[in-house]
Order: sequence, then C-alpha cells, then structure tokens
Amino acid sequence: MACAARAGAANVASAHRSAHHGRARSMQIYPVEPSFTAGHAFTLGVQPRARFSVALYRQQGGEALAYASPVSLVTATHVTSRALDGHLIFESAGSATPMRFDEDWAWPTITVTPTGSAGVTTGAYAVVAYEVDAGGGPTTELGRRCAAHEAVHGYPPDSDSMCLIIARPSVPSAPLAYIIPLATYHAYNSLGGGCFYEDRLHGIPAATKVSLCRPGGGLGAQLGEPVDPYDPRSPRQQFTHWDAKFLRWLAAQDLRCDFYTDLDLHTGATLDLARYRCLLSVGHHEYWSQAMRDNVSRFLQGGGNVAVFGGNTCFRPIDYGARGTPEHLTVMNRLAPSWPGHDEAQLLGLSYGHGGGHWGEWIDGAWTNTARAPTGFTVRQASHWVFGGCGLADGETFGAADRLVGYETDGVPATSSGFQILATSPPLIGWDIGGAGALGVFGAEPAAGPPAGLVFHCGTTDWARVLMDPGARSQAVVAQITRNVLRAFCGE
Repeated sequence: MACAARAGAANVASAHRSAHHGRARSMQIYPVEPSFTAGHAFTLGVQPRARFSVALYRQQGGEALAYASPVSLVTATHVTSRALDGHLIFESAGSATPMRFDEDWAWPTITVTPTGSAGVTTGAYAVVAYEVDAGGGPTTELGRRCAAHEAVHGYPPDSDSMCLIIARPSVPSAPLAYIIPLATYHAYNSLGGGCFYEDRLHGIPAATKVSLCRPGGGLGAQLGEPVDPYDPRSPRQQFTHWDAKFLRWLAAQDLRCDFYTDLDLHTGATLDLARYRCLLSVGHHEYWSQAMRDNVSRFLQGGGNVAVFGGNTCFRPIDYGARGTPEHLTVMNRLAPSWPGHDEAQLLGLSYGHGGGHWGEWIDGAWTNTARAPTGFTVRQASHWVFGGCGLADGETFGAADRLVGYETDGVPATSSGFQILATSPPLIGWDIGGAGALGVFGAEPAAGPPAGLVFHCGTTDWARVLMDPGARSQAVVAQITRNVLRAFCGE
C-alpha cells in the first residue's frame, strides 16, 4: 500500500497548486499510506527543498480542526532534522522538477509518531506542514497558529498545506465503521496535470489513471469544479465539505465509530467488517472496486447493515493497480464510466444512473447557473421507523427550501430491485441523467428484532450539509432520520 520512499521531484508550478487564484505559497505534503493504526508511526511525503515543521490536528466536534499531538521523528529519507524550542525543524532535499498526476511523486519522507499524553485514537487527522525561517519561526499566519497550537480550518487556503490521514483503531471497539472515500478525493484532484475529469479551470483533459502518491487526497487538492452555492467555503471534493460535517454530528450525538479508508475496505487486511454492526458511507463515495463491493456484500449477507448518507454512491468501477506490480495500491484506474447496467443498485438499492446531477454550465470560460431549483423529498411511508419522531405525513415534502436533493442524487431502477421507497423527489428535469431521487431501505426487514442485512440509502450528496446547517428548515427532520437509522442499525 506504500508509495515509493525515495527523494523525488516537487510539483511547484503555480498552475498545479489549486483552483483558487492569488493564494499565498503553500507547503505541500501527502501520506505515503492513507491510513495507519492508532499508536503506531506514519510516513509523509514532503515537498523537496523546503525548511518546515509539522503539526497534527484532528477533526472533532467543532468546525475548526483542533491541535491533537506533537510528533517525534522515527526516521527520514533525504530530510535532515533538528530540535529547537520543543519543535522539530526539517529540511528536505530533492529536485523541483514537476511531477505527473499518474506517477508516484516519490518525495523525501519523514516517518513520525504522535507523542501527546492523550494518545492518538481512531479518527480523521490533518497533518499541517508550514515553512519556517532559519531560526525556526513560522513564515506564514497558518504556521504561527500551528506553532501556538491554535485551531486551524480544513478549507482553503489553510488546507493547501495539509494532508488527510486516517487512524484506524488499534482494537475494533465501536459499532460503526466509517469509510473515508479516498478514491473519490483523488479522482477529482488534478494536481500534476490530470484526473478523471476535464478540469476546465486549468485546461486539463480527463484521464483514466491517477496516482495515490501525491498531495490532494482529501485536503490540498487542485479542483476544477464550480463552487457549491450552498456552502462556498469548502470545495465539494474534499474531506471538509461532507465528511467533516458528518463527523461533527456524530461527535455531538456521542455515536462512536472506527475509521478506515476505502483502501482498507478494498484489501480487507486492516478492516474486519465482522467486528461491526454498521458500515457508514457519507457524502460522495463514487468510486468502488469490485473487492470493495464483494466485501460489503458479504457483510450484508452476514447480517451487517450499511447506512449511506450520500449520493452518486458506488457509481464508477476502479482498480488499484495490477496485483504483483509496483503500481498495486499506489495508483487508481477508472475501468469504465459506470458498472454494467448500473448493477450497484443490486448491492445498495439505488444508482446515480437513475437519478441525476446539477452542477452548472461552463460558459465563456467560467462556471455559471450553479444554483438548483428548490427540490426535496416527498414522504411515501410516513409510518416507517425511519421517520419515527419526525412528525411527517404521507404526501408531505421536506428539504425543498434547503435544496436537500442534489447536487448529485441516486434513483430507483426501472426494473424493481426490491428497494423499499420511503420518499421520492420530483423528476429532475434538466439535470444530468434526468431521473428522480429516492430515499429508503433495501433488503428484507425482519418481522421482529433489530434490523439486519439492510441498507438505508438517502440518495443525495447534500445530506451532511443540511444535517449540520442550523438555519436549514429541514435540519431537525434530517437529523432525526439520521439518528433513527444509526441507532437502529447499531442495535440501540
């Protein structure tokens, strides 16, 4: 799963930094492996020819990232280090030759271990790299905050100097396994000159192969998509936009979960789904391998539950490099535009191929018409346990004023898959695909006892946005549905 640990080249061209223009220079960084076991060390690829320090932050209950722990150095490759006033100062060697999007960037590495007294537990962490002067003083405002252990934000410009790294549990102990969609993050990240999409903002054509060994896997990406008009502070295809919101809600509800990436789900070597009651997928979990599907299918057959609070889920097939080659688990290949016949609906009940997306139009060199018409869900089975405590009636619509449906939405196949429709959107006229959204449960519900072997699918990417928007009219309903599903699926 590791990227090559050797000195390499830095992509420092300004066009490869981000979609936000006029931004101060950032210090780029990436994890050599996207997840590690809590209590162990992890390795970072660091930008060559830089003098810098690092700080470890965590996504917890607040919107800002909270300082988590100092780190100690285990080993380094093509990086020197010295201690100064309690901080480690690093200096990296290497070349500043630009790197491609589809190859291992092979930057100099540092292997570090968290040393805080509280320890590092399973969770989503951000490593911040900030440049310092010869005396160890931060040269940026972000660096000053990190040196003072103050809160930072996981959206640009701060996130340009961050990488996301996931701490797996040392021992599985929570009922929920939360899967961070690393593959989707990299699919949209055009750092190095390419991704799976045409990046019109930077004049980059679409490709079918990207490296996982480069910056931008969740934080610090270059993106070519339009700004989300309903939450413009964070780009859509980064951790902060959906997953971080949902994590804050979980913390507020005191719902414990263990964290993994979809690479962990793919290999099965570091994730034993049999230890969990519910697998959790949130936001935009678009890219899946066959192994990911197979592991989830076995989990469902064994009585586990899956909660999908996202849209465009499992729509496109990938692999992670050919087994037995150096590219295995270091690159991602897009195998096709979609699964044959949108058969992911046979696993999760819904498919984007029967729903739709609305992201705007590219006109005269800019994204425009990004706002969506007010669209929500109309209740079809108000008496179902999913709607318990919501106070809804059949025929009542919720979420329209909040644009809950979109920006990408999954729908029901024309030939019944057995999905139990609890709510539907109106036809998504004028959207990509042009189907209709749905919310409901997939699988045979037991007559008595806790749910087992079921999928709940909300069908929309923007669920987490509304869930954490106190000004949203449907926030209370969305929160109650989420609470009902997770507590039922965890046997509470």
